Amino acid sequence: MLELAERINTIPGEFTLQESLKSSPISQVFLCTYNNAKAVIRFDLPSASLLAIDRKNEFILLQSIQHLAIAPRILYQDAVQGLMIWEFVEGNQFALNSSNQESSLQSLGSTLRVIHGTSIPKQSKDIFAESLNLYKNLLENSSHKFLLQKTLSLYDELTADGINYVLSHNDLNKGNILWNQRCYFLDWEYAGFNHPCFDIASLTRTYRLNKNEFDELLIGYSGNKDLFNFHKINQWVVFSELLDEIWEKAVSLLTKNTLNKAN
Repeated sequence: MLELAERINTIPGEFTLQESLKSSPISQVFLCTYNNAKAVIRFDLPSASLLAIDRKNEFILLQSIQHLAIAPRILYQDAVQGLMIWEFVEGNQFALNSSNQESSLQSLGSTLRVIHGTSIPKQSKDIFAESLNLYKNLLENSSHKFLLQKTLSLYDELTADGINYVLSHNDLNKGNILWNQRCYFLDWEYAGFNHPCFDIASLTRTYRLNKNEFDELLIGYSGNKDLFNFHKINQWVVFSELLDEIWEKAVSLLTKNTLNKAN
């Protein structure tokens, strides 16, 4: 993969790099202008190619949901160079406050329902399942073996209810949800097939919803209270916490291996 400046030079049209927005072990995200439009660019780091992330798959999925107007429009992408540019979405990080809590939770739930009710492109990959398999291959013979087994066993237990999988975002943390008269979801790199309870549990965990707040979310989602009961969702919350630990261990190991090879 080319250096940052060299990768920028491959971008067609007028481009100006601006301030950094966030950085992670797998990518760097910057504000930019692209063909005179305010935009955001993401550059993949070397470890991204080692994870079960497929940028072409992400692009296809985002193109398929553009009509829903709940995700940024892609302006340019180059999977080979590991970069993607999307339109800048005006808004603030979604937050709960006493003045609009019920309506905002219901709006959040209804937006999630739209995603879960959308057909997945036939050529899409099952990124979530591929990620679990990758974590298993990386960690099953490591010191994190017990944590891995605990996580995968809980997932098997929770998904044994026979519920049909849906298109899921799979990464609904605060940094990925914007509000501007409606909800917008960012960062779709892990999106794909999953049990619908996973996204609901992610929101429950992210905003630390109590039972009443959870019920408001479910009103917006129009979900079955027997299927999406608070106790069951909290089991999914435990799974999501364990999965975050697994992800951190896996990325740390991949990053370490990448640095060792570079040296």
